[in-house]
Amino acid sequence: MKEQPTTELLDILNNIDKKDMSAYIKEFAATASAAAPFPEYIAEHSIAIADVVHRCRGILSKSYVYDILNGTKRNPSRDVVLLLCIAVHADRKQTRRLLEKYGHRDLYAKDTRDIIIATYINNKEYDIDRINDELFQYHLSPLSTEH
Repeated sequence: MKEQPTTELLDILNNIDKKDMSAYIKEFAATASAAAPFPEYIAEHSIAIADVVHRCRGILSKSYVYDILNGTKRNPSRDVVLLLCIAVHADRKQTRRLLEKYGHRDLYAKDTRDIIIATYINNKEYDIDRINDELFQYHLSPLSTEH
């Protein structure tokens, strides 16, 4: 799949002929290989899976992390994807892309919980316990497997 800004893709899509649809899909559409983006991300950034498990601070079990990474668990919740984004030290752009690849919305600039999470990511503070403490101070639910 070719990476291109969504706004550019929408311009192309709005003017596409039916005869060009297959070529557009081949070039730009998310494919089955994008169904498990974390293994690809981890390989590209030379991250040890043991480090990812450790950084999840027990919120995600070792077996659950492995299930997501090997594609057995295909539809993790938004919070689980966010936990993994934090554990792999993904920046905001990478976090947005990973959320989208798993079918979840980006962090929303008007949602207090999302603002807190985004601020920590923007400042490269990838400590899940500190993020959850901050969420707790605002009486918001922590990042967990239950969302």
